[in-house]
Amino acid sequence: MTTGSVAVGEALFGLAAVAIRRRDRTLSLTAASVLSTLERTGPRRLTDLAVSEEVTQPSMTALVTQLTDLGLAERRRDPADARVVLVAVTNAGSQQLRAMRTASASTLTELIGKLDDQDAEALEAALPALLRLAELADENQDSRTPLPKKVTR
Repeated sequence: MTTGSVAVGEALFGLAAVAIRRRDRTLSLTAASVLSTLERTGPRRLTDLAVSEEVTQPSMTALVTQLTDLGLAERRRDPADARVVLVAVTNAGSQQLRAMRTASASTLTELIGKLDDQDAEALEAALPALLRLAELADENQDSRTPLPKKVTR
């Protein structure tokens, strides 16, 4: 790892912290992460969500109850096995995520708007690398997130 990559990593971490500090506090970071996981991977077992979010099952049960009470997630039966309950994001949950992402992007866009042209152009030139970083983060997330189990009979 080069000194430059460490500096870039620290700068990105600092920017993420700014976006997080200025975010709407309607949902906790874990609640937003759960909705994002459900949106990305589809309906999941509560136990799988607890593992992927690195929380206890009782904590995840309480969080899912909160999200369902807010209408952002729902519990439904697994069509492959009616004994299994899955948690899914609702349309309202997806809308909430979009609003949160837009607000966070707006925070960063305001900061970018304060840069001189040369720095703004350098960020635009780095966009492909930043998008690739996001892809790698998704791949890494998926590798530690167990996929829903398929029941075969």
